[in-house]
Amino acid sequence: MRFLSILLLVGAALAATWLGGETWLAARAQRLIAQDPRLEAAAVAPLRRLDRIGLHLSELSVQTQGGAALLPSVELWAAPSAPTHFHAELPAQMQLPLLGKARQVAAQDAGLGLRVSPGSGMAVGLMAASSGPVTVDGAPLLAQLEAQARLAPMGAQAPQAARAAYAVEAEWSGLTPGALLDLPPALAAQALSGKGSAQVFLTGPLRPRGPEPQLAGIASPGFTLTLGPQTLRIAGQLAADADNRAEGALFLYTADARAWMQLAGDLGLIPPRLVMLAGTAMEQAAATEIDLPATTQAPDEPAPGELRIPLIFREGRMFLGPLPLGEAPRLSR
Repeated sequence: MRFLSILLLVGAALAATWLGGETWLAARAQRLIAQDPRLEAAAVAPLRRLDRIGLHLSELSVQTQGGAALLPSVELWAAPSAPTHFHAELPAQMQLPLLGKARQVAAQDAGLGLRVSPGSGMAVGLMAASSGPVTVDGAPLLAQLEAQARLAPMGAQAPQAARAAYAVEAEWSGLTPGALLDLPPALAAQALSGKGSAQVFLTGPLRPRGPEPQLAGIASPGFTLTLGPQTLRIAGQLAADADNRAEGALFLYTADARAWMQLAGDLGLIPPRLVMLAGTAMEQAAATEIDLPATTQAPDEPAPGELRIPLIFREGRMFLGPLPLGEAPRLSR
């Protein structure tokens, strides 16, 4: 009997601490929101759940560069077993500024995740985003999304300037840009899917309140895009040179380069008169032997019936096989 009394006393003490902690969190959040002109919330309340510690925000408004994001409710929480892994559950209906215009967005089971490491100066160890079907003003935009970036060992392929690496995995389906963009009728209903992984190298780890690190490089064993019957796989490695321009190589694997160039022409990315010439240039680049930069690993062989198109970045310049295309892009601002 005495043992049971002790258990009840300990349980009551833990419950009081838990409830008191959420009450303190709610008061603290209300003060922070009141001090930030970019944020407004009608109410901030403790969740009062046994499986999570957190807050329920009602009528949240967030001012962004593109306009105000209006969310009827948001739940922010962490599980007691993982207090440094934070979750944000987004509402099913919200108003978001997209491409300079307020749009009504519906998203099923949409959420964000963030894990930090107190022992590493609050470095971000994990970022994640997921969602079921998404519509914009009633038009389908996305069928499904799963993406995460996890702090990982840099490995031997890390550029010299890298001080941290994030292993990125992403998969989405049913991305229909016609819900946001004014596209030609033949393209408006086409949906793009993607799946792949990459290692992103930074000059330091991400921290919620720290300086923003610069991109030092990126390496991917393959990221595949699918549009209707067409597929395009992108693989390779880039690093920032002394002038912060890309150096290395990317390889595009596709069975029909001309179809992708036609799509680029239909979207206005290249002049229509150059579509045929661009397709021919890509086929010729795939058939030409090239010298790779010294630090670039030999690429995978193309599958039967597939082209392997090299994009080479060296000495501040970009090349399609042997054909110069202009200056190499900068990896960071």
